[in-house]
Amino acid sequence: MSSPAPAENAAAEARQGPSAGRLTLGLGTSWLAVSSAAVVIVLAAPVPPISIAAIRVAISGLVWSLIAWIKRSPAAPVASADEAPGAGLPWGRIVFSGVLLGLHFGLWIGSLFLTSVPHAAVLVGLQPLFAGVFGRLLGDRATWRLPVGVLVALLGTRLMTSADAEGVTLLGDSLAVLAAACSAAYLTVNRGIGRRVPMPTLLALVNGVAALTLGLGVVLFTDGSFWHAEAGLPEGLAILWLGLGPGLIGHGLMNWAARTVPVHVVSIVILVEPIGAAVLAGLVLDQVVTPMEAAGAFLLLVGAGLTLLKSE
Repeated sequence: MSSPAPAENAAAEARQGPSAGRLTLGLGTSWLAVSSAAVVIVLAAPVPPISIAAIRVAISGLVWSLIAWIKRSPAAPVASADEAPGAGLPWGRIVFSGVLLGLHFGLWIGSLFLTSVPHAAVLVGLQPLFAGVFGRLLGDRATWRLPVGVLVALLGTRLMTSADAEGVTLLGDSLAVLAAACSAAYLTVNRGIGRRVPMPTLLALVNGVAALTLGLGVVLFTDGSFWHAEAGLPEGLAILWLGLGPGLIGHGLMNWAARTVPVHVVSIVILVEPIGAAVLAGLVLDQVVTPMEAAGAFLLLVGAGLTLLKSE
């Protein structure tokens, strides 16, 4: 008996989702890529934070545009019941989504220059909790896990931010929390678009809008320069990695997995990212986590994790 043709295997995977092995490999690779982001951002100094954010999403947007062009997969929106047949791209939601993505990266990268890597990585992990709250406001059904998760995460956040740790500021921690809220809002606005627009096209568009948003921020809030006189090749390579590693590989694999498995499975990567980031920060930047910070981080991530559990 002959083995199934590659096309048949691809069709079967499209119907049933990737195998457990491929899913584990994909999400594991995604975790490694996104966990490296925080430390690499710090290494990209003295390039201004907003410039790092703008260049990062611009690189990701350009590569996704190239992928979309190679795949020749133009958007083919499916009209919903309240839309006329042949309706075009949902530009309003795409632009709003891109602006939120730009704000997320601008705030989070800015926080890394004002607080420690473990703090920024853990506090931005509040994103699933914010997503649960936003979803509830939009009418999603909420279980007991959402209010309990909020309370546990708030307790963990309080412990973390009250810890006497070196290199930590309230402003930096606050920016990381705002970045989490923007990320959750971005995903909330994005809901449904991914089923109407091919993934490479969608990611190219939202990253492009994010790059324009951050570029405008560079012009308005800095001297208009996207670079720094003291920055050189190492900083350039660091930012290139941010666009290709976490931006393309990390988030690309998460989007790939989210199309075939429940979102709460994919979101595990978000919850365990701070672990990888903290380990790298200790090895590369000598940033040590205190026992109080570790306890607070544990409670915060448990609280956020409660909101990700599959509803019964």
